[in-house]
Amino acid sequence: MTEERESLLRASIQNLSKSIQHYGVESGLGPGAAADSRKTLGTFSGVFVPCTLSMFSAILFLRMGYIVGYGGVIDTLVMFTLSFFIVMMTILSVCAISTNGAVEGGGAYFMISRSIGPEFGGAMGIIFFLAQIFGSTVYLLGLVDAIVDSFGVDGGNFGKFLPEHDHWKNLYGSLLLLLMLFVVLIGAEMFAKTNLVIFAIVSVTLIINIVNFFIQNEIEDIHPPSDNSLLNSTFNLSYTSWSKETFLENRGSNYTKDYTTQRFTSFETVFAVLFTGFTGVFAGSNMSGDLKNASKSIPFGTVLSCVVSYVIYIFLSLAIAFTCSRMLLQNDYLFLEHICKVPGVTTAGTFCVTFSASLGAFIGASRILEALALDDILGSLLVIVKKGRSRRGNPWVAVVVSWAFLQALLFVGSLNLIAPFVATFSLLTYATVNMACLALDLAGAPNFRPTFIYFNKYTSLIGFVSSIVMAFVVNPVYASTSFGISVMLFIFIMFRTPGSSWGYISQALIFHQVRKYLLMLDTRKDHVKFWRPSILFLCKNPRTCIPAISFLNDMKKGGLYVIGTNIVGDLRDPGFVTKLEDQNMAWLSLVQLLGVKAFVETTVDRDVRNGIQNLIMTAGLGGMTPNTVVIGFYDTSESKDFISEPDGLPSKKPLFSKLRRTQAESRGHIDKLPEIETHSNDRRITVDSYIGVIKDVMSLRKNLCILRHFHKLKRPSASSSPLYIDVWPVPPHPTSTHIEDDTTSMFLLQLSCILHMVGSWGGTRLRVMATSPSQIIGETEKVQLEGILKILRIEAHVQTVILAENFENLTESEKYQSLNRTMKENSQNTVVTFMYLPRPPPEEGRNLEYLEKLTILSEDLPPTLLVSGLSKVTTTEL
Repeated sequence: MTEERESLLRASIQNLSKSIQHYGVESGLGPGAAADSRKTLGTFSGVFVPCTLSMFSAILFLRMGYIVGYGGVIDTLVMFTLSFFIVMMTILSVCAISTNGAVEGGGAYFMISRSIGPEFGGAMGIIFFLAQIFGSTVYLLGLVDAIVDSFGVDGGNFGKFLPEHDHWKNLYGSLLLLLMLFVVLIGAEMFAKTNLVIFAIVSVTLIINIVNFFIQNEIEDIHPPSDNSLLNSTFNLSYTSWSKETFLENRGSNYTKDYTTQRFTSFETVFAVLFTGFTGVFAGSNMSGDLKNASKSIPFGTVLSCVVSYVIYIFLSLAIAFTCSRMLLQNDYLFLEHICKVPGVTTAGTFCVTFSASLGAFIGASRILEALALDDILGSLLVIVKKGRSRRGNPWVAVVVSWAFLQALLFVGSLNLIAPFVATFSLLTYATVNMACLALDLAGAPNFRPTFIYFNKYTSLIGFVSSIVMAFVVNPVYASTSFGISVMLFIFIMFRTPGSSWGYISQALIFHQVRKYLLMLDTRKDHVKFWRPSILFLCKNPRTCIPAISFLNDMKKGGLYVIGTNIVGDLRDPGFVTKLEDQNMAWLSLVQLLGVKAFVETTVDRDVRNGIQNLIMTAGLGGMTPNTVVIGFYDTSESKDFISEPDGLPSKKPLFSKLRRTQAESRGHIDKLPEIETHSNDRRITVDSYIGVIKDVMSLRKNLCILRHFHKLKRPSASSSPLYIDVWPVPPHPTSTHIEDDTTSMFLLQLSCILHMVGSWGGTRLRVMATSPSQIIGETEKVQLEGILKILRIEAHVQTVILAENFENLTESEKYQSLNRTMKENSQNTVVTFMYLPRPPPEEGRNLEYLEKLTILSEDLPPTLLVSGLSKVTTTEL
């Protein structure tokens, strides 16, 4: 027995493991435990090294003097701490998302898209791709400038043999870009090995510079660079070594003119330059598709890199403030080379760190582009990128396309034009990552349980807000432009991209908020001032009800709209559950295709009346329940199949391919709707059951509308003759002339007024019929009705209609026939008629007689609503 249990347990574990692996592949979370030859990088080489080198970039050796010289010690420490704080908030969000499931290629794009859906993810993926392209170009142009400064014919510090014309600079950049292309085409391993060599050189350079601060003696004869027009080249700048006086001199800020731009600096401009050093925080996560264990490597490697970079920057800021005069810092940004005992080492470090930053952004861009292509974000535009992979999984086509973008930008050649986009694009990506983590946390979904726990909604919110604010601090114009581009991309992708299986965070947030507000919606606080129709439309077969469904969508006035149906059968019947699922999908597709704002409710019962009772009592949720039930007329005429008609459904093809696909899919589901009944013997409900439904609705204190002739409904359009919405607010046997005391009469006026307020019905005229046995009495009733309409603020024309002679002496059946003739005579240009519904008789034996009277009353009229109101719906109170 024990061996059997162990065998069953092992088999269960194996099946579970296979299921999890299959789920990972199907859901887009990754291939699970499946081996991938492309995943070769560890935490150090795959995350820590590229992230650290990117955060050093050009700031470490080229811009520290600029920052400390103008900002001073206090502002510099504030800037670095603020930057570190913003980046750390984002890193916490990255760590949370990356440890909530398997992370594949695409880095930040993959995390955003799988967290909040393809629209936001796709838009931000494109933005982040551009950020990487622009960043790589900026670092490459910086490297070219550093090479020319060192070896240019006009002012080279170590040699004067390289031409300095812009065309030559483009050539140098293109050759360096070809070298980077060669490295990236070989693959991630070559990138990692190259980065390790560069990291070693940069580390040695950094150590030499740190040691140099302690061993270098005072220097008094440092001359300004030749491009400094603010000082004479013979002016002497000083390195004081460690000095309290120097520190006190550098303690406060001194925002003067920058010799490279001839513009005055400020806290904002210096901070913008400094923060570009913190835009490389995603350099490690960009390699997510090449990491052995991305969920472990990304959090640990990124956090460690950020902490190490911050400590180094703070130490260098203090060391520079203690040893370098302000004149030196503000007038020679290459001072680290000039004060170093080992000539050329700082320049070599500058070459390496800028080359590495450019290379990291290049390979990151290619990975993001590949992920965008695989997810079909831009459709056929990137179809070629999907197919271009080497045997080891390197996306060589994405690499070549990224190289082409870089080469095109390189020809622009303007560092100042491109650089601001790097920071703003990166900050937008930071903001979106924080927003994704915040949304996941706020949604409270049980499956959001990252193993990284050092975050909460407040850290994500702070990261989101600070990233947005910082984008505008860096450059308001570029930030606004970036936001505009993001919005356009979002709209384009929303209509272009096919639906995904990743899930939509918007649905989780909507569910969370709707549940919260539904609990707050208290029916005990309802007031007639805020009444609106909440409709439950009982529809047997939508094939015959298309005009009615659209009409009721117009009449709901922002209220609840539920389309309910009862499927005759039993869940225990073979194949019935599958049939039920197909019917639900068909209903939902029809609602989507018609563009109506309605919910669909389905019940199952062998008895139609019982099923309808269940629908009436259970439709809605919490305080959102229908107050008006709409049913079709019990008619023996042949039904019309509107779905099969050429113009029965929307035929205009949408502009965007996504909507065209959705429309085609919806039409495919709609074909599964049941066919209409062709014979009266096929009816699933008897006359007694039908009248019983009417009585049930009234017993449950719901307003009732019965629709007839809506297969003839023609929506109003431009016409030379006026079209009318007619209201007959008096019952066939009025017991009182005071219609303001009659809830049904008031309900009729309210519904007709609501319909007339709808934009598409605005071209019609609302006409209220005042029926009377004589002209004299009719004028009195007309004045009375006009007064009521004025009090109710309803704009309508009152028309007096004189009934047939001796109307009161006619039999009941003759009265119905006479009233029907009168209505037909006055309905030549009527689009819709609202009519008073007589109450059904209490005796079961008179049900057929009652139905015959309703049939006579509404025979051959325009589309008609027979209405019964059971609750107060209008008020004259403020």
